Amino acid sequence: MDESAPADYCTDPFPGALGKPMLAVVVHTPSGRLTCDRAAAVLFDYYAERREPTAGRPPLVIGTMTCNQVPEPALPQVVCADEDDLIYSMWPQT
Repeated sequence: MDESAPADYCTDPFPGALGKPMLAVVVHTPSGRLTCDRAAAVLFDYYAERREPTAGRPPLVIGTMTCNQVPEPALPQVVCADEDDLIYSMWPQT
């Protein structure tokens, strides 16, 4: 994942890992069309299934997207992708 790729950094937090506030990021892709609200909804559903940030588990399918915890979190924590869109969750930066 290229953290420097053009992206929309969403500003409305959602309950994420461990129930703590997280933010969604929508990476610009040629055919991407997800909004921040939809990206946050997908990630919220992921965290509803997996509250603990544990790497090495099988991917989880949420709607059309396949999501998983990154093996070595940096800025992205959970990455979700389908044929058109790429999103990830991140902790709010202070």
